[in-house]
Amino acid sequence: MRAASATRPNENLVTALPLLLLATLAIAGGATAASLAGQPKVAALGLAAALGVAMLVFVARRMGVAVMGVGLALISIMAGEMSSVSLGGQNGRLLYADLVIGIGALAAFARNGYCLDIPRAPLLDRMWPLLGWSALTLIIATDPLTAAAELKEWLMAGVLGMGAVFAARDARRARMLLAAVAVTGALIAAGMIGVALNSPLGAPIAIMRKLVDLPWGRTNYLAGLLIVAIPLWLGLLGDAASWRGRIACALALTLTMAGLAVSASKGAIVALAISVLLTFGLSRRQALAPRLIVLAVFAAATAMFVAGPLHQVIELRLQASALDYSAGERMDLYRLAWEQFLAHPVFGVGLNGFSVASHRLHGLDTVPHNFELGFLAELGLPGLLLVLAWAWALGDGARLALRAARTGGERSLALGMMAAFIAFALHNQVESTLYGQQYKMLLIVQAAAAWTIAREWQARA
Repeated sequence: MRAASATRPNENLVTALPLLLLATLAIAGGATAASLAGQPKVAALGLAAALGVAMLVFVARRMGVAVMGVGLALISIMAGEMSSVSLGGQNGRLLYADLVIGIGALAAFARNGYCLDIPRAPLLDRMWPLLGWSALTLIIATDPLTAAAELKEWLMAGVLGMGAVFAARDARRARMLLAAVAVTGALIAAGMIGVALNSPLGAPIAIMRKLVDLPWGRTNYLAGLLIVAIPLWLGLLGDAASWRGRIACALALTLTMAGLAVSASKGAIVALAISVLLTFGLSRRQALAPRLIVLAVFAAATAMFVAGPLHQVIELRLQASALDYSAGERMDLYRLAWEQFLAHPVFGVGLNGFSVASHRLHGLDTVPHNFELGFLAELGLPGLLLVLAWAWALGDGARLALRAARTGGERSLALGMMAAFIAFALHNQVESTLYGQQYKMLLIVQAAAAWTIAREWQARA
């Protein structure tokens, strides 16, 4: 293994965070102005390109082309859908992120002498059997186009995961990838806040009715992305070596949590609270300062809910009638998923085939809202075992990093990575955020960066 870099681990990260924060604020302002002009997609394209230029200037000089490419791929999700392929009433979406990933993959292939070099990492090693089984089930899928479109999303996320493993050659570069995931979450939060503020119904009504969607994502789905980014901001904040870096992380954390607040997603908020409590709150080896920071952040968020204009929204969302309706909807979906598994116990109905089967419930295509039942219905029992093995591998880096961390800053970063993994696992018990390419991309890049950090910390011993 390579020896740990002699460069101060988070020196470049601290230098980058003010630049990324300024770019985030610029995009938030531009997105709001564009929303007023009625051109949200144009705003997303132009401002994502502007942020891309800023990242090109910094990252290409400090971190190399590979890190820059992965970061641009993550930011490009803000541009949304590029086009779609329609057949038989079903659509397969092509994203601008697909274009960025494709260009990056071709460039890396040419740079490597037109040889394919697949990196080794647990999250990739366990992903290829899952994708192979998913491709096999296409033969008997109830809707082959829908299954192929979902498989495309998995493949693009896998390619980006390979790029992330290549790019994260050391812990310093891996920290930059974690920062890219966290910054993407902050951009999403800024967009959601802009939508709420510019809603013709007014912000409280838009939030209560969950009308803070972005052109490429619904509110609950976006909340799932934010609860992966928020723990990373907490970890980066604790790992920052200067007050400048800590202030930048704190401001970005506040922005991202505000986005989660306007989502009013009960499942996401509960999953985040439990994950942070299990990691930062109950860790015996964590320093006092990070604990106080976490408590202060959550105290500020609680005060915003209780004393701010959103408390009426929260009260309405927590009424017994609203909870009963939400629980009843999910129970119908769970029963349908189990019925689909009993009818197709080995191969399932194909990737994302549950959305087609669910149309008969309420006339809408929807996701299963449970990780295990969803894959049990779509890929059968063998597919469920394969996807559980892959999901467990996503947390390998965070688990190893927790054992290998030495300093308080390293411990905070490891806890942030573990909290992001736990939040993903908990939230997908009641939602199905994994049914989206943007979520897969953020999740895999975070796991690849965590794996590199853990290996380098272990190598010191």
